[in-house]
Amino acid sequence: MPLKYILDQFCNKIGLDPAQSNQRSVALRFINEGAKELYDESDMAGSLMEALFKINGDQTVSFPSYFGDLRAARPFDTQVPIHINQMRPRYNVVNWADMWRNYRIKNKHALHTSVRNQSVVTVTVHAVEAVPIEVTIVGSTDYSDRVSETLVMDATSKSTTNTFNDIFSFTKNIYNNYNAVLTDVDGLDLAVIPNNQLQSEYLHVDVSSLPWSNVDGGNIQAHWIEVLYKKRLALLSVDADEFPAIGYDDVVVNKALQLYYQEIEKTELALAYDQKATRTLGRIHNNENRATEDCVSLVPNPHDSLQYHIRPYRPGWFPNLPNV
Repeated sequence: MPLKYILDQFCNKIGLDPAQSNQRSVALRFINEGAKELYDESDMAGSLMEALFKINGDQTVSFPSYFGDLRAARPFDTQVPIHINQMRPRYNVVNWADMWRNYRIKNKHALHTSVRNQSVVTVTVHAVEAVPIEVTIVGSTDYSDRVSETLVMDATSKSTTNTFNDIFSFTKNIYNNYNAVLTDVDGLDLAVIPNNQLQSEYLHVDVSSLPWSNVDGGNIQAHWIEVLYKKRLALLSVDADEFPAIGYDDVVVNKALQLYYQEIEKTELALAYDQKATRTLGRIHNNENRATEDCVSLVPNPHDSLQYHIRPYRPGWFPNLPNV
């Protein structure tokens, strides 16, 4: 259901009027905080999506802005799962194998493409709105490690006065009707803030050098990767907005009520709504998965192969020694 249902339910329970802008903003603050806590709690039914990407090896790639978190990946042809690791294991004394069929998650960044030519950057929008948005670019220059510049978009295209050599964040102040696009001096797209988000955000992943080459493989199937990902959560703003997972609206209401009563220090009510949200979440999850065939893979624990257990004079290990 749309945000209007969640907003009406929440406001009716605590006595707010969603038609009043100041009271609506208070309600949205609790609803969006509750929605985020709920969304981060589990990969609920309806939050995961699949996509097919053509990815060459031995490079860092940026996934689209609608891409929240990476959950699994495999080549389209061999269907052998790709290992997914964090950045730290690469630097262990005995590092995990990361050159073969491996993705390293390198955090989320403001840009999907790095700045290649130090100069001013330009922000464009489709049209000037009744209330012009304000976009803020934070980055580094030759003379400052961190500098911030804000542009009021009273024109469809505006450029910065600072010449950036890197950009750390690209944000705007309000939700609006059109995306904001950031480009460099050569017209190369660097980032996009969707109209229903307040900042640009892209997941960067380091792709292993093997078994794929780092050149365009044409139509070779080995370069096509099936990816399972969790959708990015868009904050709820207008009445037509919807929570990414269908059917969890009442859970969002209960989670928002928990946060509300927690803030006004009514602990018992906060705990009650927290338990209610958790129970409802579990029931919906069980209902959505009643027809699925859940499998358990019984494989050796990788830690078992770190060091073999050797007994001195064990036959077979030391064939030249006498048996004792």
